[in-house]
Amino acid sequence: MRRYSHKVKITHDVFDIADRLKEISPDYFVMYDTELGRFEIHSAAQSPDTLSLVLPYDTLDCRAVDLVISTRKEHMADRIREMEEHNARLEREAARRAAERYLTEGEETSRRLSV
Repeated sequence: MRRYSHKVKITHDVFDIADRLKEISPDYFVMYDTELGRFEIHSAAQSPDTLSLVLPYDTLDCRAVDLVISTRKEHMADRIREMEEHNARLEREAARRAAERYLTEGEETSRRLSV
């Protein structure tokens, strides 16, 4: 494992997140980057760069466990399905707004022509 002078390995924490991540995979470990002020999830199975995930949270809590679980390969199909559903909603909303805009413009044009 690499040595990082600006990173501190978290082995014990208030909510036992480091231990709970080990239950998901014994290769996981938590680092705190003092330069960037962030928590990171690393995997000893990845070499030479062990960084797996940067946590978007200021504190180390159960959200870290949830995020790690959701980003694992086993859940990738769910993530892809969620993204596709989200994109489909965005496309439907954009089409609805465009249709409303065209109808409004058409009504305004019709009103001007009839005057």
